Amino acid sequence: PELRFLPPHMSKYREMSRRINAIYARYTDLVEAFSVDESWLDVTHSYHLFEKDPVALADRIRAEVRQETGITISVGVSFTKVFAKLGSDFKKPDATTYLPPQAIPEKVWPLDVGELLFVGQHTRELLLANRIRTIGQLAAAPPELLEKLLGKMGRQLSDSARGLNDSPVHPVGWHEEPKSIGNGMTFRRNLISDADLRLGAGVLADSVAARL
Repeated sequence: PELRFLPPHMSKYREMSRRINAIYARYTDLVEAFSVDESWLDVTHSYHLFEKDPVALADRIRAEVRQETGITISVGVSFTKVFAKLGSDFKKPDATTYLPPQAIPEKVWPLDVGELLFVGQHTRELLLANRIRTIGQLAAAPPELLEKLLGKMGRQLSDSARGLNDSPVHPVGWHEEPKSIGNGMTFRRNLISDADLRLGAGVLADSVAARL
């Protein structure tokens, strides 16, 4: 009963995100924001300019972020974006986890399949129903079976579990060309009459037209 709801400070979050990503950009121009507090960096062709290996560079970046912002970060170092993201969740709040190819069978495959990026609750339940409980079992499952269960996403998850996901880290400012443009809205009340529907559709159509 004493619970108090407070609004988020999104402007402060965005400013801190901008500052931290600016630190990342000192070491590579391939910095892709995944969310307000997560980013991928591709340092394949630049780490040697700063440190002996990518793990040492990750430790250096963690120290700089902590010193300059007071924020601690956890870093996953790996050969795919999916495994780097997974590694960043291994140790928190201030650590570097290295997942080279030879470590995947021991450290990653025994994990619950729900730990893999883009495996949500519904997908996890569907996989469990088909006796796929771990990331290793997902990696071992026939891609054709996964595609039958999950469509295109099934083959993508298969590639991710096996370390075959070659999705690149996009440079700062990159935006994917939209394949479609739409808009949806939850109205405060049910739209019942023709006038309601015309008004609601008009608002949405105006939004789509402006984005086009």
